[in-house]
Amino acid sequence: MGIIIKQSIKGAIWSYLGVAIGFITTAYFYPNYLTPEIIGLFALLLAWSELFSQFSLLGFHGVISRLFPYFRNKENGHNGFLFIAFIVMITGFLLFLVVFWLIRPWLIESNIEKSALFSGYVNILVPLTFFSLIFIFLDFFNKLLYNAVLGVFLKEFIQRVIIIGIVLLYILGLLTPHALILVYAGAVSFKGAFMFFYLLFRKELNLRPQPGFVDRKLRKEMISVALYSILTGIGGSIVFRIDKIIINQVMGIEATGIYTIAFFFGTLVILPSRTLLTISNTLISEAWKRNDLATISDIYRKSCLNQFIIAAFIFGGIWINIDNILIILGPEYAEGKWVIFFIGLGYLIDMATGANGNIIALSEYYRMALWFLLILVVLTMVFMYLFIPAWGISGAAAAIAFVFLLNNFMRFVFLKSKYKMQPFTVKFIVVTFVALAAWATTLLLPQLCLIPDIFIRSAVFTILFALMIYFLKVSEEIDRLVKQAANFIKQK
Repeated sequence: MGIIIKQSIKGAIWSYLGVAIGFITTAYFYPNYLTPEIIGLFALLLAWSELFSQFSLLGFHGVISRLFPYFRNKENGHNGFLFIAFIVMITGFLLFLVVFWLIRPWLIESNIEKSALFSGYVNILVPLTFFSLIFIFLDFFNKLLYNAVLGVFLKEFIQRVIIIGIVLLYILGLLTPHALILVYAGAVSFKGAFMFFYLLFRKELNLRPQPGFVDRKLRKEMISVALYSILTGIGGSIVFRIDKIIINQVMGIEATGIYTIAFFFGTLVILPSRTLLTISNTLISEAWKRNDLATISDIYRKSCLNQFIIAAFIFGGIWINIDNILIILGPEYAEGKWVIFFIGLGYLIDMATGANGNIIALSEYYRMALWFLLILVVLTMVFMYLFIPAWGISGAAAAIAFVFLLNNFMRFVFLKSKYKMQPFTVKFIVVTFVALAAWATTLLLPQLCLIPDIFIRSAVFTILFALMIYFLKVSEEIDRLVKQAANFIKQK
């Protein structure tokens, strides 16, 4: 447990440092120095390459997570596990090349009118997919070697540092737009190459086969898990990437760039859940082994309430400053206002429902998680194609918020019917009242110059929100943290 919490904290630190750098890049450098077309190109390259890399894994990331313990034996080269894994990945990548060769004409022709820039750089998807595939697999493997921090460090921090560096080079005139795009692809690919050489240097990449180790029963289990994981992996990628792809197809690459910038602000709401759910997962898994429904129900209730408090605070903090954010982004991004609202609202709903997905995924009904994901994929695509023609990029964000509401409602009903778990109490109404009261108070403040307005408006909202949450005794965990902080200050 100590290792898990320690690595979760380290991972959270690197994530938030990366978010700070990403915020500077996305909120200032991108909108002020890059065109929406280039920003849209970056988003599309990432969306397609991550979708293709999930396909190329052929579900083997699930095999790593579930079945690697059966192979674990460093002295014996983990019984040929990596040999099998690399054979599967090479097969998957070759299948991707075939698929890419078949759909490449469509990718070019369907984008040549509205997204000519993407059509010109579509071949970059090949190396991006390869290195994304390498990184995803080796990151899963490295986590099972009890190093969960390196992948976060590379993806959330180092990659963003490199990207802000190359954008600065472009601003200084040292890179042409063409060179910027190529170097950006190199920056995104770097983490996969680094992870490979890191594990190679540490002598963790033993590709020696172990004939006979995989018996019929284990082979059957590996195939079953891989097939399940193909669907979950591709489904998850579709849910979180299809919005940019559909916007590009319907509206063009410039709209995709505007949406990408606005989307970033909405996703700030869900960032704290990564660390909370990482820690919760381990506790939930251990509780399922004991069939301890009381503990799971308690984690469910606390994760919903505490995540809702955090999400309401962040979402409220963003929305009270929405006019200031749009001033920073510039007039080109004015239509991103409601993208920020709906994406933030969608993730607020997701945070308020806590660890419901994790509880289902770790239970005996874990296959239901796949059905919920498939329903989520279908609903996302249906509502995207319904809402985008009517409301543009705001429609895409509204579709995500609506689908998150429906999906989490289904999970809620499932857990209530199967395990009688119901996490919502009157405290959720109290938190909603607190957030609305703090927000309404900021409306009374006069509009000042940009920086003073952000500072004063945020300070008023923060103080009111924090005081009301504390004195109304909404959360036991927050009360405990406040008391621990007070005791620490007294001791010092």
